[in-house]
Amino acid sequence: MPDTRDGRSNRRHVLKTMAGLAVAGSLTGCAGGSGGGGSPTATDTSTTGAAPTPLTFGTPNAAAAGVSPRVLRDRGLVSDGEVDLSLEFGPPPELFTKLQGQAIESSTFPVISGARLSNRGGDVRLLQPVARSFNSIIARTGTDLSSVEDLREATLGSMPKNTAPFTHFALLLALEGMDHENFQFQFGPPPVLFGQMKKGEIDAMIGVEPFSTRLLATDEYREFFVFNDRWNDLRGTDMPLVEAATYQSTIETKRAAFETFLQGLLDAGQHIQENKRAVFERYADVLGLQTDDQIDLAVERISPIYPTEFATDLRESGKEVVQLAAEENLIESEPNVDELFVEL
Repeated sequence: MPDTRDGRSNRRHVLKTMAGLAVAGSLTGCAGGSGGGGSPTATDTSTTGAAPTPLTFGTPNAAAAGVSPRVLRDRGLVSDGEVDLSLEFGPPPELFTKLQGQAIESSTFPVISGARLSNRGGDVRLLQPVARSFNSIIARTGTDLSSVEDLREATLGSMPKNTAPFTHFALLLALEGMDHENFQFQFGPPPVLFGQMKKGEIDAMIGVEPFSTRLLATDEYREFFVFNDRWNDLRGTDMPLVEAATYQSTIETKRAAFETFLQGLLDAGQHIQENKRAVFERYADVLGLQTDDQIDLAVERISPIYPTEFATDLRESGKEVVQLAAEENLIESEPNVDELFVEL
């Protein structure tokens, strides 16, 4: 299979290969046996034959953004000899609180949440895109709702105001000359909104995956105002959603482990692309997919969101989202994006 990764990803593969050779003691023929000098630093522990570096990564349970970390773990895409990986699952608000309080050292993290945490003085760093936007407006078939303008007369279900789906919706409205204050929202977590849609208690919702797929697999619901499509129309690139996040202090002590882990996420994205149906069948219970139609639609809708190489355009788009959100007063201020977004 051709190697489609960029130079940055290839460099990680070289580091991993060299690490394995060093551990095996097969780097023979080097002059003096230690040419190159000094003792290893704290960030080089994965290349010295020492114990694997422990790394805890938070990821949302029952959510599309959690699929690639699960694939990484379950397929063994990160060597146990380099990284002792533990996944911690929870709802996104819980993961935000834990990362903010440094109860976990790293997690999937919405770009806009990274900006908010940075504005509060945290030394959070966004390391690599994990998934692009998959949000859209989901409405019941047969209603008069067919455009975003129609939603002014409706009750729109949404995750809370400090979340990425709401903020991205408000930003897209602003870029099209509309004010989100002119819309009526009912806030709640995705499972609650899903139940309210099924019962007809709300007219429409800002859909999140896999709940959108579960609704659209029937003939009772349809979607419009797809966030990624609208952002592409307006800005010419995909719209970001979540990156892998940690703290600067953690990078300083576990850089090599994070480089290995981040490459593993890209390898997981590649595995998903090459084994779409098998992946979503395996995680059907996790995602609440109960029928073949739901699995088929998940393959079509969800599998494209995972990068297979470092997504430079998605990274730059993330910076643009943060900057524009600050201009539209959707976040407190604009953080230093060159400090918030880093490359290892």
